[in-house]
Amino acid sequence: MNNATATPGLADISGLGKQIELDRSASVHELRERDHAIGLQCEAPDDVGRLLFWLQRVAGRAGPAEAAQTGWCSEVSAAILMRILAAVLGFMGMAGFLLAGERGLINVFVFLLLFVLIQVVFCLLSTVVMIKSLRGGAPAVFPLNLAKFVVSRSLPDMRYLRESRSVVRVLLLRYGQEFGAIFTLGAVLAFFTVLGFSDFTFVWGSTFNISDEFVLRFTTLLALPWSSWLPEATLPAQVIVESRYNPALTNLAQADVASMHAWWPFLIMAMLCYALLPRIILWGLSKWFYVKLMRRSFVQYPGSEGILLRMKSPLVSTQALEPEEYGHEGDARIPEDNGLQLLSWAGALDTGDLNQFEEIRMVPSDNVLAAGLGTLSEDGFCVERINGYKPTRLLVAVKAWEPPMAELRDFLNRLEQVTRCTLYLVQLPNRAVTDLQLQEWRDFSRKLRFDAVDTQSLSRS
Repeated sequence: MNNATATPGLADISGLGKQIELDRSASVHELRERDHAIGLQCEAPDDVGRLLFWLQRVAGRAGPAEAAQTGWCSEVSAAILMRILAAVLGFMGMAGFLLAGERGLINVFVFLLLFVLIQVVFCLLSTVVMIKSLRGGAPAVFPLNLAKFVVSRSLPDMRYLRESRSVVRVLLLRYGQEFGAIFTLGAVLAFFTVLGFSDFTFVWGSTFNISDEFVLRFTTLLALPWSSWLPEATLPAQVIVESRYNPALTNLAQADVASMHAWWPFLIMAMLCYALLPRIILWGLSKWFYVKLMRRSFVQYPGSEGILLRMKSPLVSTQALEPEEYGHEGDARIPEDNGLQLLSWAGALDTGDLNQFEEIRMVPSDNVLAAGLGTLSEDGFCVERINGYKPTRLLVAVKAWEPPMAELRDFLNRLEQVTRCTLYLVQLPNRAVTDLQLQEWRDFSRKLRFDAVDTQSLSRS
């Protein structure tokens, strides 16, 4: 497997989350030895490749290419089914609409509404959802969404994808644009199929006082993208006048009917330009953004930073007796990460504790803050400092033996410039964090406003 260029999938994120859950029951010493040995074997040049290599070795997972044939088989089958369904819906929708016209007369405005305008609205909504997803927001997704069925079939257990919501939405958008494009192609095919055995005529009319000049300006505006290179798909003023429908007319002259056929190329081009082309563009953009977001979400998954640190860090054994000497040999080998900030809440960490915990050694000393014991103004100053720094990830050390406090929740919810947070549970010396404590703090973290949040226990080196 070429991990240097491989792109992980949602199944890989889910597998990573499950393996991190399983590793919580293992000792820190075992994890260090295992991950350090895997890191020595890994030749991937980037963190995405390293995590994929780690996941393959630890969980025995197949590579992305093999997973597409095994674990993702259900997604492939569901996607094929939805493509066929989208084509059938488009074909039947257009055919039923054309054949249902009274005396073969089709209202142009209704046609444009159903097969052009609604498609444009969906494309605009998809664009808004894509922009918000790329910015890390949480836009709503329609409950009746064919793409959701595909994703749910491939990954029925979505518990491990909470921190990758943006990736899931972009994947839904990618499938949604594909299904919308296939729907439009099915409708275009039905248009020409019905035209082959049944003649129909497009007319326009409205209960509103709409003039011929207004319709001419409207159709001319719609035809601007193709009028210069395909004038045959534009509508002259005479066709507009002759195709105005009057319910008092019982018969249409053959000359008028032939003139109204000029609507055919215009409406087909309107569908291709405003319904199909935007879908194709959005599909390409969502596919490109999906790869970038997937790689970023995979390497930023809560808990993955610890895996990468253990893979890269030397395996140091020390007989130090004083807390200040813990990990002294390896500290210089662990580079600082200026994107991190560490918050010690309510005195969870002492000054000499920083070198005892491998997970927080990469935090620069200037980025270590304390809150929860001072006045409200001091805590407010700390909030402003964190918001001003805008860390890529905030580490919060809390006392594992104390239950979550409302003061901490209020403090963290004021951090508007932080999107990723990790709660580290510090236990008393010679004691381990219990499952009950870990679950209690995990339930607390899930109610915070951060896009990505994780809860882990700190283990002394």
